[in-house]
Amino acid sequence: MTINHVYEIINNAMKKLEGINTLDFHKGKANQKYVNEVYDILDKLKDELIRENIKNKQRRSEWQEKI
Repeated sequence: MTINHVYEIINNAMKKLEGINTLDFHKGKANQKYVNEVYDILDKLKDELIRENIKNKQRRSEWQEKI
């Protein structure tokens, strides 16, 4: 995973958050939809970071075994 990849994911989440209109209470369902989408994006990012951390630990472990 590259820093650019993480940047794009965060940028996408921020764009969705900008779409929320907190002043218009009549758009409650639409606002909640945006919030749910952002949570989904960030949850997937968290899972990716966990997987990346596991891969890095495995690589370090393999590298140390070779020494």
